[in-house]
Amino acid sequence: MSKFIYKFRSIQKVKESLQKKVQKEIALIDLEIEKLENELINISNEVTQSKKKCLKKDVFVGEIKFRKNYELCLEREKIMIGEKIEKLNKKKKVKLAELFQKRKEHKIFDSLEDVHFENFRKEENRLESKFIDELATQKFVRQSK
Repeated sequence: MSKFIYKFRSIQKVKESLQKKVQKEIALIDLEIEKLENELINISNEVTQSKKKCLKKDVFVGEIKFRKNYELCLEREKIMIGEKIEKLNKKKKVKLAELFQKRKEHKIFDSLEDVHFENFRKEENRLESKFIDELATQKFVRQSK
């Protein structure tokens, strides 16, 4: 019995490597989103601490102005980080759609491989039964003589 060789194996390997690449890109995007969310939490904590410091009784007007401007700057930074997170989420959706497509292609190639393997097995069984019939015929001819 000969060995089964799938003729689309190289294409299948390329598809798998592309799928792994997309998965890695999604993981990197997730890490970036997580990092930005942590930064957002840190900024929120900084804003609340700044507001608490501003509530002291003996605070100068210049310090109050400085703290308000600082809080305003932090709020702008929060908005910018929120926009970055939104962009990354959009990019992640695109990559997830791409990954879904890659998985679909991979499943198609797997089912195609199954069909080819089944056809290979049928052909091998046919050749084997033909060979066995030939042997039986030869044995019968020898016994007849």
